[in-house]
Amino acid sequence: MSYPVRIIAAAGVVLAALLGVGTAASATEGSVPAEVADYAAAPDGLIAALEDFYGVGADGKGIDFDETTTVGRVDRAFGFTPDYLAGEDTDVPVLIANEWTVPVSIADKPVGVALVWINPATVRPQLADFVQDREFAGALADLPATASIVHDQPREAWLLLEETTLTPLLGSGSTTTLAAYQRTLDTDAAPVEPGINLGSALSVATIVGVALIVVLVLLLPIVWRLRKARATVPEPSDD
Repeated sequence: MSYPVRIIAAAGVVLAALLGVGTAASATEGSVPAEVADYAAAPDGLIAALEDFYGVGADGKGIDFDETTTVGRVDRAFGFTPDYLAGEDTDVPVLIANEWTVPVSIADKPVGVALVWINPATVRPQLADFVQDREFAGALADLPATASIVHDQPREAWLLLEETTLTPLLGSGSTTTLAAYQRTLDTDAAPVEPGINLGSALSVATIVGVALIVVLVLLLPIVWRLRKARATVPEPSDD
């Protein structure tokens, strides 16, 4: 994700649960805190953030979030529990996550889905990511009230959970069950060899370079004084 504050949306589950108590309910399962709903609807809130981070830049690339930009219904997202992901038999396959989906349209045409979270540092709603996918945004327009939106973050999958049935909301795939989907997690979640992030590598190289310069700046005067001191020491006499 290009947004700099991109994080694991399932973090802060307890915080999100507390903030969800006594607030407006979404059309699907899960609560929507008033501050999240207000942030999504405010002109200087979600749409302004989308314009800042995903709008047309100086290079002419990006999305033109013009005056026709509108947001749809806010829905709570869920995530799979550690027990479910570990392949264990559990009665609680999902838990609420610190994440809400908001479909975004321009000129009444879906363009993608904004993901909102409550930043634990500020305890305020904030844009976490934007998934530019028209079908995903369209799928969120009319969902059953008894269903739950599930974000399988390790696989970047979005699914709709109705009782024990899982239906993909993003990308290809067919309807399956919780049990069948769980059996695929071992192969899908196979260990991945750690890669080198270019941005991180450059940052580390920069830090190391600056550190070396600082060390050299500190050591050069000391070396110079030592060399000067040695030069002023008289040679021992042969007498």
